[in-house]
Amino acid sequence: MDTSVTAPESPIVPAVANPPVEVASATPPTPTPEPAAPSPGLTAAEIRATAAAESIRIAAIRRVFSGRFADVEAQAISDGWDEGRAKSEFQLASLRDGRPKAPAMQVRDNSNTVSGQLLEAACLMTAKLEGIEKHFEEPTLEAAQRRFRGGIGLQELLLEAAWANGYTGRNFRDSRGVLRFAFKPELEAGFSTVDIGGILSNVANKFLLEGFFSVERTWRNICAVRNVSDFKTVTSYRLIGKDQYEQVAPGGELKHGALGNETYTNKADTYGLMLSVDRRDIINDDLGAITTVPRKLGRGSGLKINDVFWAGFLDNAAFFTTAGKNYLTGTDTVLGIDGLTKAEAAFMDLCDSDGKPIGIMPAICLVPTALSAMGTQLWRSLEIRDTTASTKYPIANPHQGKFRVEVSRYLGNTHYTGNSSKAWYLLSEPNDLPVIEVAFLNGQEAPTIETAEADFSVLGVQMRGYHDFGVALQDPRGGVKSKGEA
Repeated sequence: MDTSVTAPESPIVPAVANPPVEVASATPPTPTPEPAAPSPGLTAAEIRATAAAESIRIAAIRRVFSGRFADVEAQAISDGWDEGRAKSEFQLASLRDGRPKAPAMQVRDNSNTVSGQLLEAACLMTAKLEGIEKHFEEPTLEAAQRRFRGGIGLQELLLEAAWANGYTGRNFRDSRGVLRFAFKPELEAGFSTVDIGGILSNVANKFLLEGFFSVERTWRNICAVRNVSDFKTVTSYRLIGKDQYEQVAPGGELKHGALGNETYTNKADTYGLMLSVDRRDIINDDLGAITTVPRKLGRGSGLKINDVFWAGFLDNAAFFTTAGKNYLTGTDTVLGIDGLTKAEAAFMDLCDSDGKPIGIMPAICLVPTALSAMGTQLWRSLEIRDTTASTKYPIANPHQGKFRVEVSRYLGNTHYTGNSSKAWYLLSEPNDLPVIEVAFLNGQEAPTIETAEADFSVLGVQMRGYHDFGVALQDPRGGVKSKGEA
């Protein structure tokens, strides 16, 4: 059963104060009234809201018990307890459980006492994910630590899910049967208790994001971001024309302005890749396979968006032009005080289609790696000395702190059309007047990963990652390109 997982967001659960626990008292806590069932007169929206509230209540109760005291947990759900009542009863059950007991044999409990959240926490603890406490409550982490003290292996994870879903085998010899119960229990038992596809997807998603954010992200600092709802071409409009205020004549009548428009387009496409955790990884009990594979998928997505973005940005011969007054050439365009002064003046002199100043300030100096040091000097240094000329020269840096420096290794890479290790750019803030835009389907900036049992021809587990985005150049008046040479 394929399960889609996007960038993780913790569900918002209404906070409920914990009632005080009176251990010495024999008086049972006051029962909490059961939530009223939706009446026939409710609207569809009210019915959905009631169902959502009930789902939140049950999820909160399951987090409280974390696989312990299954009978009390079942009673909490059936009797309509709230989270506060559940915590109170959990504490009482824990106190009773802590009393001295007769020695007992260690027998594996194959009953449904393992929750998906408990298995997910065990996986992430075994994989040593940093900041795991941000994703789970303390009782869940403690329960996972107690049950899987030495860490959980891939075989054990699949077996636990299969047992929870009705599998009666005692080991992994019937690997096909284990996978069938773990991934598709509804075909075997008529219900699903633990969604292993969802567990693997949640675990994989966290490592997918690690891989995605491990590659260069300069593109995100110089582009505008658009949210699109489908894969159709979308159009942006820039208002121009006689949009200045006119003097109001006696009588107070306002004149109508004449607005023109300029349009720029973009569209999202889908990019994706599928990788597999094969039967050898499962037999070798390699839990690292479900962390390594999503890291690769995440890194692959990060590299792809860079590839598409910089290929579109650098192929700009018709975008930055001498005729458009946003392309400068000559020896005086080398990055330095003089070159930056010339580019700044050119940017400030850019005009709209009516011949009036665009009124946007330059803010970003985009440079290749070869110019990173000089760009940083111009950004941070109060003075720059020149010891090769006459005895009189200015040392103050007039551009100190003016333009934020962004460095990309893609600008000088010979794989891309329009590359140069000497050319550099002076750009406006993308929110003011973007030279380039990235469109994401439904605003999803990170890739999505899905996990499922492999096809019949493949023994193992498949993971697929995909990302929906598009890149397009926008307004040429949002930047100036300096060739950096004659």
